[in-house]
Amino acid sequence: MQLDQMLVTAIFLLLGIGTATWADEPEVLQLHPDPSLWRTIVSKVKAVPESEAAHFAFPEDSEKGTCLAVGPWRDGLYSARFEYREKIPHLRVTVRGSYRTEKLGIYGGVVQFVYLKDGSYVSDRNCWLVPAPEWTPFEFASRVPAPGADSIAVGFGLADKTEGRIFFADLTITPEVSALRIPEDPGPVTRPAPPSNLEEGDFFRIEHHQRAWWLVSPQGEPWYSVGTSIPSGRRSRRHEEPKDVSSTEELARRMGFNSLAGWSDIWGWSRRNDDIVGRGGKPFSAFAVVDVGSRETEFDYLVDAYGRVTMERHAFPDPFDPRFEQDYRQQAREMADIARGKPWFAGYFAGNEICHRELFRHVYSEHCSSAFRDFLAERYTDIATLNTAWATDFASFEEIIERQPDPIIRSGPMHEDFHAFERVIVKRFVDITHRAIRDADPDHLIFSNRFMVDDAQAWQHLLDLYRPYDAIGLNLYPMNQTAGLDANEKAMFHLVHERTERPIIVGEWSIPAADSGLYNNADNLDWSWNEVVENQDERSRQAARVAVEFYNMPFVIGAHWFIWRDFDSERRQANRGLFKADRTPWQTLIDALTNAHRAMRLPVPYQ
Repeated sequence: MQLDQMLVTAIFLLLGIGTATWADEPEVLQLHPDPSLWRTIVSKVKAVPESEAAHFAFPEDSEKGTCLAVGPWRDGLYSARFEYREKIPHLRVTVRGSYRTEKLGIYGGVVQFVYLKDGSYVSDRNCWLVPAPEWTPFEFASRVPAPGADSIAVGFGLADKTEGRIFFADLTITPEVSALRIPEDPGPVTRPAPPSNLEEGDFFRIEHHQRAWWLVSPQGEPWYSVGTSIPSGRRSRRHEEPKDVSSTEELARRMGFNSLAGWSDIWGWSRRNDDIVGRGGKPFSAFAVVDVGSRETEFDYLVDAYGRVTMERHAFPDPFDPRFEQDYRQQAREMADIARGKPWFAGYFAGNEICHRELFRHVYSEHCSSAFRDFLAERYTDIATLNTAWATDFASFEEIIERQPDPIIRSGPMHEDFHAFERVIVKRFVDITHRAIRDADPDHLIFSNRFMVDDAQAWQHLLDLYRPYDAIGLNLYPMNQTAGLDANEKAMFHLVHERTERPIIVGEWSIPAADSGLYNNADNLDWSWNEVVENQDERSRQAARVAVEFYNMPFVIGAHWFIWRDFDSERRQANRGLFKADRTPWQTLIDALTNAHRAMRLPVPYQ
């Protein structure tokens, strides 16, 4: 984010962008497809020709006339977009228009509000466009401006590199917004009724009945997991918790939560859950994450030809590095020492938000590059055959690794070979993590890495490789431009289920609100600001609606709210919690979620 901020700020300062003239306060500003009114933005990271980095054009369309077109996009960071040259001196605006796409995946197209102060970047908000082969209208609103901003720039383009294209027409800006219309009623519960008379077992399992997937408790009860990270009553590795957990436990039960989410302290909860089981009751089912990318490790992460990992704190590990498997097995054993044999423990997530972004280019860490060399040597009979296919002049397969070619151009044999090896990388990661957890604990469920939904362009083509897991983990923080989940968010859930043939569990989700007071510092805006609604009333109604919509998807087996308390420190401020940082409840939110959980008639822990 800091690099993006510096790049955007520099661009605005260099160009000296002026302010749009709204002297007469027109009801609608037409954004005409005149090349003089637009500039193109793509933050290139290598010295490649503009024609190879991103394509921008003003083509003629038989239906719309002159329009904007972006794509293919092959090199750069953050986005490739047309941006209207004039700054908009209104912070609460509505953008409307029409678009169509060619060969784009979900989360491929984007409309962006860039918030500025004195011409410098403050923050931005992305609004995603679902793939649409025909001209389709859209409408997005800037309802909550970034603090300190005095104007907005609007952009239209691509959110991730692709050989596809997106077209825009009929673009307008209106200097007003309507409220986010979220009904008081979260909507009907339409999920098929849970089955009855299921067999008891020793541990949680997953079954498909009457057109819906269910977790099944050891008592044979269909179980939809509604979880959060309930304080454990001890100083955990992540948080300092109150000494007396009985009050928080009772609060969680009254709210209808039946599960401990993946970041919960299962070490702290183990004795308490065992006690409940010993009394013949229902404990909170528990989940745990075998963390990979956000802690200090000795193994290598995958790097590209420039030494960059896929993403800081969520980098993809080098699965060919023997230290990775050793480290992962050690983590799995440590968790299994707590969870093994426990009927209240549901299962393990194999990782959290491990970034797959352009994985096919990240092959040059030490052990991965050796595996890639061997992969190419097996794929081609000799180096001369590879050179003919790639139109290169390498003296040996070893020299390929030394010179580190970067497959920017997304076509041809070289690119195809890199992409084929990408699947080898992911398959090895899946094999190692699944086997390590299963060896440590033969009885409990294993869920995939928890994919971040808005990074879907990076991993959706690899989903079939994740079928060995019992279910797929998705982390989704809704963009809140519509009541409930938007078209992109719903489409991605269906795509994941179709390609993996597995049920889905939501590892993290929540709704933040601007009136929490935690998004007032323009110099330290949390990344969750991009998703804020205006106030706690909207937050509560939106949370209830999203909770019901998750439940109504018959292949979703649970959804876990992140997190129990807000973040409020010098390091991070974010309205993620059910409670404020001082433990004061967000009561309207709690009431709304409680009522939604009751409407679902969820299984609840022992009272």
